[in-house]
Amino acid sequence: MSARRWAKFWWQDWQRDPALRMCSLAARGAWIEILCLMADANPVGHLLVNGRTPNMRQLAAVLGCSEREVSKYVSELEENGVFSRSDDGTIYSRRMVRDKAISDEASANGKKGGNPQIKPKKATKVKPEEGKGLTPTLNQETTPTLKHQEAEADTEADINSLTTFESERAQNPKSEKSKRASRLAANWRPSAEMVEFAQANGVDPERTAAVFRDYWVGVPDPKGRKADWDATWRNWVRRDQDIRPTTRPTQADRRAAVNAAWAAVPDIEGV
Repeated sequence: MSARRWAKFWWQDWQRDPALRMCSLAARGAWIEILCLMADANPVGHLLVNGRTPNMRQLAAVLGCSEREVSKYVSELEENGVFSRSDDGTIYSRRMVRDKAISDEASANGKKGGNPQIKPKKATKVKPEEGKGLTPTLNQETTPTLKHQEAEADTEADINSLTTFESERAQNPKSEKSKRASRLAANWRPSAEMVEFAQANGVDPERTAAVFRDYWVGVPDPKGRKADWDATWRNWVRRDQDIRPTTRPTQADRRAAVNAAWAAVPDIEGV
């Protein structure tokens, strides 16, 4: 029996994922069931059952629906870029794989005594007459523990910003105040460099900026504060490029797919 796994589930991330929101309610329900299978797989985040990729018939049996239905749900999820596939075609969750890698790295650092990039403070010298028979006072400063950074946007920018912030603070303590995290302004617009970066990655800067601004303005504290909004924008663009389908269907294609799906539904009333 595999070990019981648990993970933090951010409800707002689920509700505000633009790729997932484009899917039907039935497809989103199938996806949460698939995530449960992925959490118990090895490696974590991959759609494997007993180490093997299930076919549509087997997956339908696990999800409790017909093979035709599960094929439709998987196609809809893939069309909207909800998941990715490995080189051998195995479905996997980018978020779950990334979170597992972060967790493994934190665990490895913990076994070595903590984050190697955070240097411990030098111990305060105590005079012999002051240290006899005394325990350290409760007010004595201790080395801060490593706090796990949640992604998402929860993106890689959180970890990069934290590392940069700690390094700069160690070199120049006076710059700590200027590097504090801040919220995104309600009237924020991307700079010329941000627009150029988005275009270079094949992403529409105007549309992406609107989604980016609405998302982060609506995120409450403290998750809605970032130390480096430029880095957050770049990672958002990379993520948008990663989940964007290779071929975007036209409105006519979508209408034809919907008509075909309804045509396959049996007429219960017989009218």
